[in-house]
Amino acid sequence: MLRGVAGTDINPKSYKERIDEVHTSVIELIEDKFPDMAEFEEVTTKVYDYAGTCEDVYMEIGLQCGFMLAVQMLANSQGKPEPAK
Repeated sequence: MLRGVAGTDINPKSYKERIDEVHTSVIELIEDKFPDMAEFEEVTTKVYDYAGTCEDVYMEIGLQCGFMLAVQMLANSQGKPEPAK
């Protein structure tokens, strides 16, 4: 759904398998490009910071959408009109 109609196939792998697979490939690439441990640490820290920030932002968006949906469902179940926007 995040990538449009063409990307609606559900991946049969578990969340852990999907994350581990991508993590392994990115770490291998970074190790190849940055054999010096200090550079490796600097790059991986930035990659993890970026991924963590994306995770935080999308979690907040998901929570806000979920809350708004719950409020609408509650209003609909009680027969009350939705609050004005």
